[in-house]
Amino acid sequence: MKNVIIKDGKIYSESFGKVDVFEIVDKIPTGFFVWNIGDNMGHDEYIPVCQDLRPGDKDSFEINARTLKAIKLSMEEVQLLRKAAGYGVNSKETAEKALRSKRKGRMSDIKRFHAEKTIDIFNRISK
Repeated sequence: MKNVIIKDGKIYSESFGKVDVFEIVDKIPTGFFVWNIGDNMGHDEYIPVCQDLRPGDKDSFEINARTLKAIKLSMEEVQLLRKAAGYGVNSKETAEKALRSKRKGRMSDIKRFHAEKTIDIFNRISK
């Protein structure tokens, strides 16, 4: 069961015995990306964004839990971004890369599809 409290510009989301604190922001800060946790944040009007704990390490999927952010969007936009993040389209940069890609294949087509649906959102909410 999730317990979510919004107070003083922050979201406190308790799940699985721990509390994550998300600072509410208007734009995705440089170096941040949509955190693909689905609805585990506990709120459908905010999209969680995070930064890599070890940005240079391609084998590390750890995030910096001390710098979590969240952006308020419409529920439809949150759903689009969640789905796109599930396919690796989790930032303006990854959306642009998918749109530029000339690769053929099912996954490339799916990434392009999600990039097309989310690029305008990423352009609006990215710094």
